[in-house]
Amino acid sequence: MDRWFFSDVHKGWTGYTGQIDRRLYPNSSNRRVHIWGSRAVHGEPRVVAGMATFNRLQVREMHSFLGMIYKAEPEWVILEAKGNFFDGDADGGQIADFESAVETTQTQDLRLDPDDKRIILEGHYMWFRRNGSRLKKDTPEMKGWLLSSRVITAPASVQQSGTTTPNRNDSIRPIRRERDGRCRVTGRLALDRDKPRGKDWSALHSAHVFPRGWTAESKIKQLFSKEGLKIVKEAGLHKEDLLINTILMDARVHGWFDDYRFGILPVEEDGRWYGKIVRFEHSQCDVEGQWLLAAARPSKFLRPAHGQRETNEQRKEREKDEKEREEDKTRYELTEAVLRELLKVHFETCLHWHVKGMGWDK
Repeated sequence: MDRWFFSDVHKGWTGYTGQIDRRLYPNSSNRRVHIWGSRAVHGEPRVVAGMATFNRLQVREMHSFLGMIYKAEPEWVILEAKGNFFDGDADGGQIADFESAVETTQTQDLRLDPDDKRIILEGHYMWFRRNGSRLKKDTPEMKGWLLSSRVITAPASVQQSGTTTPNRNDSIRPIRRERDGRCRVTGRLALDRDKPRGKDWSALHSAHVFPRGWTAESKIKQLFSKEGLKIVKEAGLHKEDLLINTILMDARVHGWFDDYRFGILPVEEDGRWYGKIVRFEHSQCDVEGQWLLAAARPSKFLRPAHGQRETNEQRKEREKDEKEREEDKTRYELTEAVLRELLKVHFETCLHWHVKGMGWDK
């Protein structure tokens, strides 16, 4: 994106409103793929989405993500944008430049195949509506709004802790710790201490996938599909704090997850479901893994009891085993339908925050 787009003062896009509202495209410096509607809205070019790629984002994934937040039926097509409407002077381009670029893009008709598995190239793209064999200038409408934050200010219709978040079940935390044994995103293990003290869990959190502040029945009706709502209600999400709604995460990773800087998308492979990790921030989100990891396997070597000595050979064997357990990349199979639904809503919220940028102040 040209520097004028990030400037504090903007004088270009002399259309109906006089200037483009940069809030419609927040954090755009962290985006590498820029998608525009082909029809100006209220006299302005309209940014449809901005995406980070990390050299992983496939063309088909981009199509899928856009379909989650827009009313994008098969009649919509995405073209590689052509023209000079991003090459304006320091004050920005003019609306005539944008209109000219739309015409050029439409004429060249360089369409992206929605089933293409190749990594999408950085650059600008444009959405058109298909009208038979021809392309029609248009800008898609959004499906609706999802979560706006991890907590709500209005009291939920369940028992409250304070005024924002329903009570949490503290008995869930030790169960989740023992079941997972490590951060399910990075693989980081809990620090294993000598026998009287046990493991140190201070750097690992039992993270909620779906925020407790939104589990009131009146809220989840707005956020899940008809099928998903049936699944989560049968599990009792609107009534109690569920173990299945938690995943063990490193403390920093937990913060990034709650801030929707990355999401875990349920994907199906050969009849099995796995959690694919998708980052949305180039900075301040150092998540390198690609899949939700399986729980840590049990340790083969235990630390000696307090007062007992450990030989150098025993220590080396134990540390080697710890490293292997931490670096184990075995993927976790998402056999629980309710967890898939919870992860899906979290992921769709990530798209709204970071692809369309609905949470522009974040």
